[in-house]
Amino acid sequence: MKLMKEIKIYNLEFPEGVRSLNICGYIFDAVSNYDEVYKLMPNYNVTKITGSHQITAIVKILEKEEATVLPYENKELTKIYDVLFFISIFTGRNVFLHNWEGELPITADHRPHTGYGGQLRLSLKLKRKSVFRVKKTGEIIDTESAQGIPVWDLEYVSPGFDKDIEDIIVYISKEEWKKRYDDGYFLFLYRNMVQWQTIESSFLTAWTIWESLFSIENRMWISEDDLRNVKAESKISYILNKYFDITLDSKARENIRSLVNARNRLLHFGKTSISIKTPEMKMFIWITDQIMAMILGLIPDNTLNSQESLKEFLESGHVKM
Repeated sequence: MKLMKEIKIYNLEFPEGVRSLNICGYIFDAVSNYDEVYKLMPNYNVTKITGSHQITAIVKILEKEEATVLPYENKELTKIYDVLFFISIFTGRNVFLHNWEGELPITADHRPHTGYGGQLRLSLKLKRKSVFRVKKTGEIIDTESAQGIPVWDLEYVSPGFDKDIEDIIVYISKEEWKKRYDDGYFLFLYRNMVQWQTIESSFLTAWTIWESLFSIENRMWISEDDLRNVKAESKISYILNKYFDITLDSKARENIRSLVNARNRLLHFGKTSISIKTPEMKMFIWITDQIMAMILGLIPDNTLNSQESLKEFLESGHVKM
């Protein structure tokens, strides 16, 4: 496959020990002074620094590119935008092309994403299965096939971050996926949810995602007018049953109603002393992370005990954090 031109990339944080990625045929190489410019980005794991946008990589663009999978409004965009979208989601930084001439202000937020989205990023790591290369033959085998072979005859192989991202893009490219999820426009909402903002804004965006998913899942047999009239309580209950196989009893439904009422107060009157509490908002956002993981074909991570917090809320109406 012939490569055409090279374009600078902002804010691509490479995995530890990796300085080149190959995703859907696009080759991302770290700039020669990567270690230096990385320290100039907003960082918390190196030294606390507010930082700024930095060019950290060069991407080799294919001579003949495919169209995007995600439903961008601009139909002239190519698959590199899908790749950058998911790199941004799974590295927690806004990664984008330097594809303009002259001095233009950069409007993208240079700060790392908030803690929301972390469970989805961890879900990507759960996807990676241990595979091994047999040193003598070069054959790649899984853990089960490796049983009985001396460890000194095996070499551990990690599929890698770039393979994971490419697998997701291939997964959502399937017609079955696009038909079921109406091309996945809600993924743009999810990207907005994890940006740096108040927790109230992230919570309301997460709620919009749930409502969108309800409409997508039921649009074949419920008219658009009737979808608008479905109570929010029923929509939330449906999503919990659909994605987590949770059947709500009367107490749980009562607590869902209280969540709906709190959300409505927040939306229409802003934050007040009787608004929804932070732990409940965090729980709802983290559960959204897990739903996104399942939609992208991943096993949802539960490091933050989201399922336990959900269970606690359904039983008591509160979450302790």
